[in-house]
Amino acid sequence: MPPSDDAFYARLFTLSDAELFNYIHHYSRYKVDAVYAALAELRTRGVYVSHDALSEIERYFTRQEVQQTRLGNCDPRWLRWLSYAILTLGLCSAVFVYVTASPPPLHPLGYDPFASKKYVHDLELYGGKINVLAVEFRQWLESLGRGQHLAYTLAFLTVMLSYILWFISSHAASHIDTHAEKQNGPSEARS
Repeated sequence: MPPSDDAFYARLFTLSDAELFNYIHHYSRYKVDAVYAALAELRTRGVYVSHDALSEIERYFTRQEVQQTRLGNCDPRWLRWLSYAILTLGLCSAVFVYVTASPPPLHPLGYDPFASKKYVHDLELYGGKINVLAVEFRQWLESLGRGQHLAYTLAFLTVMLSYILWFISSHAASHIDTHAEKQNGPSEARS
């Protein structure tokens, strides 16, 4: 039990059994610690609390804990709606970028240095084959951030992010359904 300097815990010993049962019967209105403290006080007083009430309280607070630890602490439907919104906005942005993209600029030298075998040979001579691959990769990466290639990149990243969020929400929803079935299964069998 927490320290007795807290006002609630100091007052707990003065509460009647009926007031303590109020914490147990209306457990959704109180914090976890308050309900468990009331249960502990009833046990120390020797008052019987039914096993069904204890298991119902335990299930409720377990469900609350699962909801608080879930990604984003929200309903999985919100993640699904977020994925739809990201997909819509991202694809609209990609179309806008594609339509308004200007043609790629010309090389400042007037020609592409990679078209020259001498330039490629010098790159390979000074840095090896890895140097040529690194320069090609850097130029390819830079081309993804301009013009119509940027629109394709934006569309691809949007679809991937939207799919990841949708997958997480679907997995969380199925996990919650499975978890709820496991909790409801034994109680229905007793009925």
